[in-house]
Amino acid sequence: MVNNEGTLAEKLERLFDEVRKPDGSKYSQTEVIEGTKGVLTRVYLWKLRTGRAMNPGFHVIKAISDFFGVEPSYFFETSEGESSTPDSSKPDDEIVKKILLRSNKLDDAGRKAILDMIDYILTTQKGGSDQSKEM
Repeated sequence: MVNNEGTLAEKLERLFDEVRKPDGSKYSQTEVIEGTKGVLTRVYLWKLRTGRAMNPGFHVIKAISDFFGVEPSYFFETSEGESSTPDSSKPDDEIVKKILLRSNKLDDAGRKAILDMIDYILTTQKGGSDQSKEM
């Protein structure tokens, strides 16, 4: 397997590494299998994580996405397209990745509150711009 951050296996591993339970611990493979309500088996999830299975059906992608609280498009976007998910081309932006992944679990009011906080911080920082107000 080629180590490419854009592969399904890499994206899936990123979810296991960055999306946390409310207590801050990582989800186990068993919890993900149980949380997808029979869509995944232990062997199939292992194959997806290791790159041995690379083309799951949409129902599998949807089950994984629902469990981790991300959009299914997370698995289909390339590094060339704009993404609402972590930007793997910038390894120094780990905090941004965590914010994006965790914000997918928020309701609309929670997302609006986060956006308002970011807008406020941008306006108070030296050199802040009004670009954030375009959303």
